Amino acid sequence: MNKTNALLLASTLFSGASFALAQNVEDTDGYERLTQYASGPVASATIISEYAHHLTVELLLAQDTSYCDVANVYSNTGGWNNNGEHVANTRVTIDTNNPSKLTASVAIPEQFLSTNKKLRVSCYDAQGTDYKVQVNIPGAPDVDWQIDVTPKGEFVHQPYSFGYHSEYHVSSRLTVNNHNNQAYCSVVANRGVELGLFSGKESKGPFHSDVFTANKDVVNVRQPVLYQILECENAAGKTLAVKVFSLTDPNGIYLLEDQLIVK
Repeated sequence: MNKTNALLLASTLFSGASFALAQNVEDTDGYERLTQYASGPVASATIISEYAHHLTVELLLAQDTSYCDVANVYSNTGGWNNNGEHVANTRVTIDTNNPSKLTASVAIPEQFLSTNKKLRVSCYDAQGTDYKVQVNIPGAPDVDWQIDVTPKGEFVHQPYSFGYHSEYHVSSRLTVNNHNNQAYCSVVANRGVELGLFSGKESKGPFHSDVFTANKDVVNVRQPVLYQILECENAAGKTLAVKVFSLTDPNGIYLLEDQLIVK
């Protein structure tokens, strides 16, 4: 073996050995807002952003001599050997008032808002040991809301105003997956009509996942529409579901608006 090949082989072996020294620090706290680490250069990570479109994570170093430089976001398909699809990358910034506090902030593309993700941060301790620190990021809550509204009473005709159904029946089935345990859901707008969508109540939480059914007869106090907006919020985003039904057609009750909005 000539000298050039020997040096190349040695360099390759050394690089492989250096790479093998990288230590993976996993997030074992699930998809909660706060993650605490038992070992490694990072003591804790906290999701401090409010909306799914822009992720901000605050990292607290275990020691002042440690540091982190870059971070990447991947869809979380599980396991270190499967990074998932790359979502975004960003640099880590240092708090000028507290060098132990770092921030990773990055925009999340629309197609990944409801996908569980992981932030993978490259960090180093005082000895220069390479660590890959993982922070689990929940996708925005998944909300599937099926609702039927049918006439039950008479239709009231008014000569100088809109007519309306005097009574109607609501049948609702609401399936929610919040992706973490500290999430909340609530009806944020109803124009005075409470349907008890969450097991007879207007809100629920904290909870991870559940299925809620509601069946209710509603006496209509001269309202032209049934208007309901509910919101579910977890550590990384919010999902709003909007349903608006017209109550002014004598031939039946029909859906005017049906939206699912991720914020």
